[in-house]
Amino acid sequence: MKLHFPTINQFVSLLIFSITNAVFQLMVIPILVHHINAEKLGVYFLALSFGSLLAILVNYGTMQTGVVEIKKAETEDKKNQVIAETLAVRFIPLMLAIIIICVLPLFVKNGVYYFMILPMIVAEFINPQFYLTATYHFNRYTIINLVLRLALIASIYFLRDHPYVIQISLLGTGIVMLLLNSLFLKETFLKHGVAAHFPNAEKTWQLLKTNSLVLGNGLTVHLQQSLFLFAIPSFVTPMYLSAYGFVDKLISSFRMLVNAYGAAVMPHAAGTHQQGFGEWKKLKKKQNILLSLFCLIAGLVMYAFPDQLLTILLLGKHETNTEFIKQVTELLQLISIVPLLIALNVLNVAEIFLEKKYIAYFGAGVFILFVSLLSIDSLQLGLDPKYVGYYPMLIEGVALVTSYFIVQRIRFAKN
Repeated sequence: MKLHFPTINQFVSLLIFSITNAVFQLMVIPILVHHINAEKLGVYFLALSFGSLLAILVNYGTMQTGVVEIKKAETEDKKNQVIAETLAVRFIPLMLAIIIICVLPLFVKNGVYYFMILPMIVAEFINPQFYLTATYHFNRYTIINLVLRLALIASIYFLRDHPYVIQISLLGTGIVMLLLNSLFLKETFLKHGVAAHFPNAEKTWQLLKTNSLVLGNGLTVHLQQSLFLFAIPSFVTPMYLSAYGFVDKLISSFRMLVNAYGAAVMPHAAGTHQQGFGEWKKLKKKQNILLSLFCLIAGLVMYAFPDQLLTILLLGKHETNTEFIKQVTELLQLISIVPLLIALNVLNVAEIFLEKKYIAYFGAGVFILFVSLLSIDSLQLGLDPKYVGYYPMLIEGVALVTSYFIVQRIRFAKN
């Protein structure tokens, strides 16, 4: 079998891009922990998670569908049509997101933090990743992203003692994303001929309905993590919220790395899957063992050496944050099994997508979201807040069992 070097190059770029964003996410946290009140850190995590949720809404599933449609387009004219339709689909969600961002500060405490995510939302509107991925032009995007992220880290560190460092971090993240995507406007949304293909209202409505299922998948997956984070301020102290937000962001970064690995092996997985169930089963077992060993070691380190691990993650401890350090250390031990659960689940999800069982995957997301809502209701009905720390383990465990059940149903139906 011949190697397709553009595909290999593409997935290396995607892997580097994901790792860059995950590492940046982790590097900002110690700067903020050491130079602001730990209780205020929780608001930063809430705003960032809310921004990610609105970004999914604005994207409206076009990242997934756009790649497929661009690959199917046989002429430049057809590609321009896909680009124009992508922009049209994102416009209404963008307007809705802007309204939410402008109104929210009037009703919530520290609302200015949420206003700082506006550039992040506008950046998603002109996100060119679907086009660059489909046309194998992701390398330059990855390199520029790396340079801009390094510059942002340096800027945040230089301004670490500024009283508005949290706002600067949120606003700076969005501005970097907006600048990055703006550099690729000329070769995507501003290409000659794109303007002639903007759909009418009826066509746009059809596209919105078509993408709604993909949007639902994205929203349910994100809400499983963020909805609980949005709810717990009513049940825990601001200090505990900051500690939980830190751990939630750590899990998010770890998931990005595992998913990046999954994306890197996906071309080989797709080819193997087409060769037959036996070959796919061997590959899946081999990859599961490799991922599980890595994640098991990571989990053991989190459980046995949480204090030392936290010292590394925070680049040293701060004497004024001893309570924050204590609560994060306890949470690290509670979530030590989570990396293994994530690793075991990633190839189950890959198999579901390879079998094109999108409705089943969406149903699984809705079910897990229901479990999340039940968890919140349990706290409202009087469950001891000390159990908040078990939530990541509960959700990842349910996700693993649910995806395993779907995979077994698929295999049973094929036999």
